Amino acid sequence: MKIAMVMSVYGKNAIGGAERTAGMLADNLVARGHEVFIVSLGAIGSNANIFKTESGVQVWQLPLSQIYDPYGLDGVKNQPQVSSIKKALWHLLDVYNLSMASRIRTAFKTIKPDIVMTHTLQGLSVAVWAEAKKVDAKIVHMTHDHALICPATAMTKGAKVCESVCTQCAVYSKMRHALAASPDIVVGPSQIILDRHHKFGWFKNVKNTRVIPNALPENWPELPPKLTTQTPMVFGFLGRLDESKGVDTLLGAAKFLPEGRFRIKLGGQGDSKQLRDLWLDSKIPKDSVEFLGVVNAAEFISSIDVLVTPSRAHETFCNVVMEAGCGRRPAIVSNRGALPERVDHGNSGWIFPAGDIHELAALMNYCIDNPNEVIAKGEVAWSLRKNYSSEVQCDRFETLFVEMMV
Repeated sequence: MKIAMVMSVYGKNAIGGAERTAGMLADNLVARGHEVFIVSLGAIGSNANIFKTESGVQVWQLPLSQIYDPYGLDGVKNQPQVSSIKKALWHLLDVYNLSMASRIRTAFKTIKPDIVMTHTLQGLSVAVWAEAKKVDAKIVHMTHDHALICPATAMTKGAKVCESVCTQCAVYSKMRHALAASPDIVVGPSQIILDRHHKFGWFKNVKNTRVIPNALPENWPELPPKLTTQTPMVFGFLGRLDESKGVDTLLGAAKFLPEGRFRIKLGGQGDSKQLRDLWLDSKIPKDSVEFLGVVNAAEFISSIDVLVTPSRAHETFCNVVMEAGCGRRPAIVSNRGALPERVDHGNSGWIFPAGDIHELAALMNYCIDNPNEVIAKGEVAWSLRKNYSSEVQCDRFETLFVEMMV
């Protein structure tokens, strides 16, 4: 089959889990004999760049046609600050970008794909779907985030979590929805992200939807070290360090843990002042918390006993919980978004109500008092790792593509 995979950024420009997941899937599909093309964005004012990767994926980078480049596609790391007016204009143009539609049309007419699989559409717009239909390609859309609903993609504003669609986002979403062609199949890494798109008016006419979880990175250790809990027990948080991700809940819960019997490791980036204020408000011993900054995920997970993901945000999948399980570590997660789908409560981890510091503290205390239970649940979490292998993910997509072509 000829498969065109469409994403905003690819290769050295890719920074998100969606692009990494798509790139890994493309490599695996080529290894199985399929002809795979990746259509992504290049720098503003550049020429279309067509090349083949070492794995055999054929890449088409189409120059971005927009009022500014939010991705650093020109290689400039420190992008200038952009005014709120320019941002609003960027998102308005991104509702249905006619210039990008023309460039996509040229690419699709040359490639002649059997299937167009869209991952991230920012900068390309939903015009991709209309152009795919013009070449009679079947369309699969993978909902990695909330980008069709919320231009910020996560339905958060700073540390605030949006429980409904704000007026500005609703305008963009409704315009986009009115102009968009309909994919043939919509795939989500979790059931909740599919449900949320339906809730906010998307894909109600798409009869075929499917859940296909994200896959573990190819370079993940096949045999992680066994968990051997010792005092103090080490709880780890890995992700964006702000209140939308529940860091304040974790530090608040730590006030109710026995001094000297726990440590907390925080990996990720965040506002240093906010973090300092959260730490001071928690009134927990200074030597109980370690701020590590950006870390290697596999090394971080092997250095902790229990992962804590207390997010208030509407998580789409949450790779770190999957990675913890594949690293033999159980997780304590909030009941928001896709997090409950990543943990079998009481078997491979635990679930608590988001924002409830007392419930979280009770679970953390249980772990401290029952280290053998932590070890056992870590082994259960590890036993589920085959669900997240890149081979299994590729099997599922390949089966889906074959079904579409029948």
